[in-house]
Amino acid sequence: MRHTATISALFASILLVSATAAAQDAAPAPQSSRRSAVQLAFQGRINAMGYLVPTENLARLQTITPYVTPGVRLIDGRLFVGLGIGFGGFSSNECQDTCDEYDRASQSYFALSPMAFFDILRAGPASLYAGGWFSFAPISSATVETRRGAMTSTFETDSATAIGVNLAVGIRGQIVEGLSIGTEWGWSFTSLSRDGGETGENDDTTTALHGIFGTVMVEGAINL
Repeated sequence: MRHTATISALFASILLVSATAAAQDAAPAPQSSRRSAVQLAFQGRINAMGYLVPTENLARLQTITPYVTPGVRLIDGRLFVGLGIGFGGFSSNECQDTCDEYDRASQSYFALSPMAFFDILRAGPASLYAGGWFSFAPISSATVETRRGAMTSTFETDSATAIGVNLAVGIRGQIVEGLSIGTEWGWSFTSLSRDGGETGENDDTTTALHGIFGTVMVEGAINL
């Protein structure tokens, strides 16, 4: 009888453990957090390097970079589409034999840049992506001040319009959830058109600039 009771208790224990395990298997496993189908993203960029030729005054504006770009991430976060805003300019002061004689110039621009980038390879928190942006930028006239001896003259060059395209490959790494940092390197082309101010196209000029560039990019993204 004692052996029978022991066997019965052991059998009951096995049934209890089996039932508990079955109940745990039947319970839905907790789902890991998933990326939203659409994310709101903000990117910021600064120039790490820019080189354009030929090197004339307007070329000193270098690559037209969208410093702030609001946009969205689609296709499981692989595609970024946004509209960038860029602005900048240059100011130079070139001394002659002495700095009592000089050439000074300044110029500025404002740009809108629709852009798109796609992640072509992902490995953990890192992504290799490619894409680029188009740019449209009205450029102000350049104010040039020239001093020779006791004489100082000031004049303004014609304003211009820049239309450009930038193609790049980049690497982005996620620091924490929703925050990434990366870098992009690529090729830039810009066409500068200047209206001489006279009727017709006799004094209009167009300058083609091309070169290489690099940026540092920071992105923040939130699920919608």
